[in-house]
Amino acid sequence: MASAVVSTLGHVTERKLGKLAEQQKTYGKQRKAILEAVEEQPDPAEKVRALIDGLKEHGIPTDRLGTSIENIKRFIDQSRVDSSVSKSLLKDWQSELEQALEVEGVRYDFAALFGRLVMEWIQNPNTPLSSSGSHELPEDGDESSDDASSTSFASASFEQVGREEMHRQRKEWESYAFTERNTDEAAINKFLHGLFDSTLKSKKIQQTPLQVLRKAMANFSFESQQFDQAAVQWCISGLLKNDLFSGKKREVLVDLQNRPTVLKEMADVLNMDLASLESWEWAPVPVPLNMRRQLNGKYRVYMDEEIHQAILLQFIGSHWAVHLKSAFTSFYHSGAWIQSPFVSMSKKHKIRRQFFLGNAATPRDSVRNARRRDYQESYFMTQLPSSVFEGCRDYQEGESDEALSVDGTGETKAPLAIKQSMLRLATTEMLINRKLYGKFTILQSDFKCFGPSMPHPTIFTVLKFFGVADKWLNFFKKYLEAPLAFAQDGPGAEPLVRKCGIPMSHVLSDVLSEAVLFCLDFTVNQRTKGANLYRFHDDLWFWGQESVCIDAWNAIEEFSNIMGLELNKEKTGAAMISADPMKDQALSPALPKGQIHWGFLSLDRDQGSWKIDPEKITEHIDELRRQLAACRSVLAWVQAWNGYVDRFFSTNFGQPANCFGRSHVDMIIATYQYIQNKLFADTPEAAGSVTEYLRKQIKERFDVDNIPDGFFYFPNELGGLELRNPFIRLLAVRKRCKKDPLERIDIAFEYEEEEYEAAKKYFDEGKHVPRMNDSTYAPRRDEPFMSLEEFVRFREETSNPLHRAYTYLMVVPLEDELDATPEVTEALKALPSGDWGKSGFNKDWRDLSPYWKWVVQLYAGDMVKRFGGLSMGDRGLLPIGLLSMLRSEKVRWQG
Repeated sequence: MASAVVSTLGHVTERKLGKLAEQQKTYGKQRKAILEAVEEQPDPAEKVRALIDGLKEHGIPTDRLGTSIENIKRFIDQSRVDSSVSKSLLKDWQSELEQALEVEGVRYDFAALFGRLVMEWIQNPNTPLSSSGSHELPEDGDESSDDASSTSFASASFEQVGREEMHRQRKEWESYAFTERNTDEAAINKFLHGLFDSTLKSKKIQQTPLQVLRKAMANFSFESQQFDQAAVQWCISGLLKNDLFSGKKREVLVDLQNRPTVLKEMADVLNMDLASLESWEWAPVPVPLNMRRQLNGKYRVYMDEEIHQAILLQFIGSHWAVHLKSAFTSFYHSGAWIQSPFVSMSKKHKIRRQFFLGNAATPRDSVRNARRRDYQESYFMTQLPSSVFEGCRDYQEGESDEALSVDGTGETKAPLAIKQSMLRLATTEMLINRKLYGKFTILQSDFKCFGPSMPHPTIFTVLKFFGVADKWLNFFKKYLEAPLAFAQDGPGAEPLVRKCGIPMSHVLSDVLSEAVLFCLDFTVNQRTKGANLYRFHDDLWFWGQESVCIDAWNAIEEFSNIMGLELNKEKTGAAMISADPMKDQALSPALPKGQIHWGFLSLDRDQGSWKIDPEKITEHIDELRRQLAACRSVLAWVQAWNGYVDRFFSTNFGQPANCFGRSHVDMIIATYQYIQNKLFADTPEAAGSVTEYLRKQIKERFDVDNIPDGFFYFPNELGGLELRNPFIRLLAVRKRCKKDPLERIDIAFEYEEEEYEAAKKYFDEGKHVPRMNDSTYAPRRDEPFMSLEEFVRFREETSNPLHRAYTYLMVVPLEDELDATPEVTEALKALPSGDWGKSGFNKDWRDLSPYWKWVVQLYAGDMVKRFGGLSMGDRGLLPIGLLSMLRSEKVRWQG
């Protein structure tokens, strides 16, 4: 975040909290004076009147009362002459008015607590590991005390771990990046010609798909593209999204977005750079390198180039990426890409279906057509953006709450959504294949150290084959061969030139790597005669029947050997799932050995379902404990909890979907119970509850007790900590998940039989006039209607019911929404108007997300009783802006 912005917000917050303290002190005196006046009155009616007068005199709000003040005043007058107004009624009114006094005091207390918690976060940032910036530990991490009981916020003596692992991974990275890796250019060219030459024979007059592709590559230029203020802004947005920079440079980028004059000046200079691109060089040199730790324990090496250079490269890379994706997509639709199911109809079968069924022979909505459409829209070249505004695709991203984009809009799905949908697709295909063919084979792999190990000769051989102009080849060479030095080695470190690999978090790197991996996609498609490799960057997935998987695996190995890439044995595996667990499920020796994993899930070969890996959970419980122990404030702890438990864990468990069934949801719920019990096992007072744990911490640090549960879970805008509860979404979706997903396919088969009987009746009654388009294969006119077996033989191409089942199984069911009670609806309406949309919260019940409906309905009764409404303080006095800024920072895990 920009330091100036934080500083300003900090001053504003101090003023707010000072004003709050003054009001709280004043209110304390007023409350005391009112209660003393009440105590002096001997008559119950006068006590009530004294309360009313005191509230009115000091301007203390009474709108939260359930009774009208004016009505009470009239009832008091009535009590003087009418004995039916009993003393018990007067006592009730007195209690209600005194409760109004109490509520206002509680609101001040918790507003003050909220402010103190925010200031604690600012004043106690998590300690960074290194001044070089190679590790940023303010909000993410991997270090803490090993003792679970010491999961306190300010464990100053916690042991910093991970340095040895960091240095080991750095040496491995250096062994790739600074060592030239030569590949056989002739062998690569021979391979590419053998792969793409088939497209040269497809047309004689018009240009072939490869010729069209080469022309597009050769003609790329920036003649019509120039920097202006808007272009600099979207480049900056892309850099922030890519998370290339951290610390001061990230703050500068945020600040630049709001400085139009500076942006215009930068655009002028950047256009000069574009005009003289042939003489571009890295400057200043060497370019610093920083290492950042990820939650999976891996370190990623980031270049820390000058901001001006980064913006220029973002601009060039974005335009190249969009151009490349467009060119490859055109090739995909050119006819060169084969599309065929495992069992495909012959010409004879097509004519027979046309004869018996007419227009119903080949419906538009089929599994085959759905595969082709979904592959192109959601998985083909997904690492590349569809527009320059999307920026880089962080394939390791796993914390974003962005979920889906609408298919068919041309927009690329968010990386997290792609990963989740790929898991659902693989699972759906497993269910369908087991039903259709009795078995299903799946394999996965990725490339070892893909980014650092990509040979430069491979990149340039592929680009030359595709016809990229020499001007751009020279520029890419300069881009790749940057003089580098690790920042932690100090300013005198000797620079080394990158000889292998591509820079991290640069969209231009995606351009170069995807150009190579596009060849892998096409190789698998051609070798398997129509199947597709499902790839997200270098994560490789393939599935179907065993023989096709063997062809795909051979193609992957051949490609890897020729291109100089190494497959990662630790992440390579295959499995064969049988519809009958009693049958032999031996995997072909031609396929790789190893377990199939996705996130924290592993594929159970016997059951044909995904199971959570307990070893990974145990490992990450220990890691989570270290991360939380490294937090030096309550709100930093909450942020780490939300990032790790609500996002990281839930992401790696797999989003509940129809294809997984209810058992998947129950498994996740049980795992979350286990995580909380283990995490707080050494804190008996917590009783396995994060709520009780935080309540205990706040009591110890701020001497505040009797904290309502809603304080922890309500949104920041209401004065709550916004602690996320992972159970709510699971419970909200559980009943919508079917117990057995396979039943949906059985239902599809029943619909097929009904369609068959209807078509047979239509034909037998003479209502359908057969077509005789080709007498060679056409049935005799007196031939009886086709059998049911023939009718359903090519289900993937012909069955609309199977397509509906296929689509249904991949759907993420909607969460059940709780009913609104009148009390909650009124409490929401009583909230002040304002911006409630950032977290899905809103003062209108209809606009609340299902999660917030659950939270509000769960805690509203107690909160209204304690605070007279849902808000725990005057929003104008709560430091919401500063907290929002603090929370907007990407969590950087301790290492």
